[in-house]
Parts: sequence; structure tokens; C-alpha cells
Amino acid sequence: MKFNTILLSLFIAFFTTACIYKTQVQQGNVLVQTDVDQIKPGMSKRQIAIILGTPAIADPFNQNRWDYVNTFKIKGKIDKVKHLTLFFKDNKLIKTEGNYFPEKNSTTISEEAE
Repeated sequence: MKFNTILLSLFIAFFTTACIYKTQVQQGNVLVQTDVDQIKPGMSKRQIAIILGTPAIADPFNQNRWDYVNTFKIKGKIDKVKHLTLFFKDNKLIKTEGNYFPEKNSTTISEEAE
């Protein structure tokens, strides 16, 4: 009788845990530090798209801004949100902002700074 009770308890514990488990989900652009380091002011949109790929968000009302966004969910709740925003003028990169790689400044590249 005790064996059946223990077996039933384990069975219930296993299946309730299995039903509650939620997978970790990563969505958006996954960027690598070495690729982001290649981005320099004056590069064209095409050159950047070759290195980083197309942005997750391309604003149809502002063609001079690209947003690369990455979210990471654990147990159905957003744990981390990373973003890298590129600003263009005359099809050339002038500035980047974001928190994709926190060890760098919030403004990582700026034509005005150089």
C-alpha cells in the first residue's frame, strides 16, 4: 500500500511539473559583438545589412532609423530586452545607440564624436 502511495505521489509530481514547465524563448535579431564592431560611421544601409542582416523593426514612416531588437523570455515572462538602433542620413550611418552590449557606452558610434 505504501509503495502505491509513493508511486502515485511521484506520478502526480512528475506530471504537474511537466505541465508547468515553460520553454525559454529568444526572439528577434541575435547579434555578435564582432559583427557590431565592424559597423562604422559612413557605411551604407546595404553594407550594414550584409554584416548584421535586416533589422527586426523597419519603421515605414522613418526610413533613416533601423532597430535591431532581441527579447529573451523565461517561464513566459520577458527577462531581457536588448536593442541596437542605427540612425542614417543620406543612406549613410551617422550614429548608433542601444544596450545590446552593455560594456560599451549607450552611444557606441557617432560621426560627431570622431
